[in-house]
Amino acid sequence: MAHAFFLGVDIASSPDASLEVTLTMLEKEQEQSEGVARYRLNHVRHYGDGGTPDTLADHIQSFVAEQPYIGRTNIVVNRGAESGPALVEALQSRGLDPVVATLTTGRGTGPGEANEEGVTLGTSDAVRTLAELHRDGLLEMEDYTSEASSQLARGIQHAAEALDAADGDQSTPEASGSTLEVLDDVDIHMRSAALAAWCATERSFDPSQHLKENPQTERPNDATAR
Repeated sequence: MAHAFFLGVDIASSPDASLEVTLTMLEKEQEQSEGVARYRLNHVRHYGDGGTPDTLADHIQSFVAEQPYIGRTNIVVNRGAESGPALVEALQSRGLDPVVATLTTGRGTGPGEANEEGVTLGTSDAVRTLAELHRDGLLEMEDYTSEASSQLARGIQHAAEALDAADGDQSTPEASGSTLEVLDDVDIHMRSAALAAWCATERSFDPSQHLKENPQTERPNDATAR
């Protein structure tokens, strides 16, 4: 069985200058006899005070060194967050090689546009990937023991409902587009999970592999190789 993990990290600065952090670990697996990968959200943790970028990087380094994550985890960080660049630098200084993604809102940014600082990714595109995995029955949620995981589950369901509403409102492109605006307006939990889901659908099961040169834009179910 092919197996890999994807850790989505989103951070925000609180009014007292501490770091608010959500870490979402997404597991990806595929039986050799199957052609479609399946995903499981098996770790969602939120920290109201994640410390400094250095202490957060230490925590992430220790986390991915545990079983079963060691050697099989891709880390993806939202560089667009205020402390994102500092966290990326701290992780790199520890020998880790995170996927660097800058989440944007609004139109005009294609899914997964590469640049010299990583990948520029529309928030709505990443959230749509996460919601479509849920709608297609490919995403399993196991961790409902915390408020963070419960809030994330509600967010995913809300995004999936927005996609359903857009599918049913195709009278004009404007009507459908306005329905999907909610995919840009999501909380830190959803951004963290969406980063993990987007990266998981873009990468193979080899954590050392770089992102594909031309990231996919179709629904995860429609891709022929995962």
